[in-house]
Amino acid sequence: MHVKAQLKQEKSKILNLSERSLSLLKMKTVVIVFLVASVCIQSATPSKLNMRKKRAWIVDFLTMEEEHTGPFPYKLGDLNIEKQVIEEYAIHGQGIDKDPKGILSVDRNGSVYAHRKVDYEEYQKLRIYLSKKHTIVAVDIDILDVNDHAPVFNRDVYEIAVDESTQQGKLLVTVLATDNDQPGTANAQLTLRIVSVSPSASSADFFIQQRKGEQTGTISFKGYLDYEEAPKYTILVEAKDHGEKMQLSSTSTVILNIIDKHDHPSEFTRKTIQKDASDSSVLKKMKQVGAMERMESGLMLEANKLAMCLSEETTDITALSPALYSPPIHFELTGDVQGKWRLQSNYGTSVRLIKESAVHAGDHQLTLKISDSQGQHSVQTLSLLVCDCDVSANCKDPATKMNVTAIAVVILSIPVLLGILLMAWCQIRAKKCAKHQMLLVEESEQSLSPDSTETH
Repeated sequence: MHVKAQLKQEKSKILNLSERSLSLLKMKTVVIVFLVASVCIQSATPSKLNMRKKRAWIVDFLTMEEEHTGPFPYKLGDLNIEKQVIEEYAIHGQGIDKDPKGILSVDRNGSVYAHRKVDYEEYQKLRIYLSKKHTIVAVDIDILDVNDHAPVFNRDVYEIAVDESTQQGKLLVTVLATDNDQPGTANAQLTLRIVSVSPSASSADFFIQQRKGEQTGTISFKGYLDYEEAPKYTILVEAKDHGEKMQLSSTSTVILNIIDKHDHPSEFTRKTIQKDASDSSVLKKMKQVGAMERMESGLMLEANKLAMCLSEETTDITALSPALYSPPIHFELTGDVQGKWRLQSNYGTSVRLIKESAVHAGDHQLTLKISDSQGQHSVQTLSLLVCDCDVSANCKDPATKMNVTAIAVVILSIPVLLGILLMAWCQIRAKKCAKHQMLLVEESEQSLSPDSTETH
């Protein structure tokens, strides 16, 4: 009996030990799997904190006038940085070893020199870095815009047909001019005016209206139109910028063909009718297709997903199939964009989006309202990835980014799978060991039973 009690005790100990071992194994395996999974997630997902650690601190600013005529090299200024830092840190970045290469140099005293001119329309800012191991500081050099671009009309000639019964004050045509100088400066602001009207008519007084800050003007008239007096008007329109040192301008021509309401059609109308008759079937099909596309989708973006480097300041936004709509096409940013995003110009088939310095790396959603002169409009969402290209050279390419992330996840998930397999193997092994020990105990009990004793 004493031996039996001992065997029962041993059996209980084996069971308890097996359960405790199995429990402990499970806990260890779960901890291992959790730690490996955490590493996988952190490796595959770019951390904002890590990005911030790698971002350079801006320690100084300089300015450089675009299209400077020299002589070269000339001194831009001195860096407000200790001489020891300049001597010990590696100097690199835009204007030195990155495009536009060879424009800048920094001597041992911290003096920055310009070796050739730079175009503001290509580079609004150059950023140079001073780095040593894990420490990076940066110096921004802002490019100052000079008035080197005259306003340009989107058409050289605007030609329309107007019925002579048109009431005064009605909009006849909208003209658009743009200036590629720095937005928000006097160089980019422009004024539209009518220079001349030929022939001069006593019955009609043509004028142009332009809202403050706008780049479009609408031409109307006071009085009345008379085909007998003038079957055609040629209006010369000027766009002049507000440059401080020098003002630049350009002109466009507006041709108004007056349609005789009561008598025979004008020569212009007759030619139009003949052309329309010969191409009527083609025009009808084109109009039907254009109308269907407008009704179904409205104005759309050519690409609703874009990427740009944190060091870049601009990217272009383009309308899809602009020929289907009535120009000029108007773009408008809506939502919380103040101090973050703005458009260089609101008109055109393609406009330039400007990123302000307050924008950080990450994914951004922008809402744009796009409309044409006939009131056709739509609201589009632009997904814009801003990434630190100094940290990751391929971050602008979403496909590359996704592939790298996918490969990293696959590689780092292998230890997780091995951990799960190890846990399953240990559980099976522990159960087999426990079962084997139980069988030994049961055999011992049977050998000590009274029946077994009598038989022996």
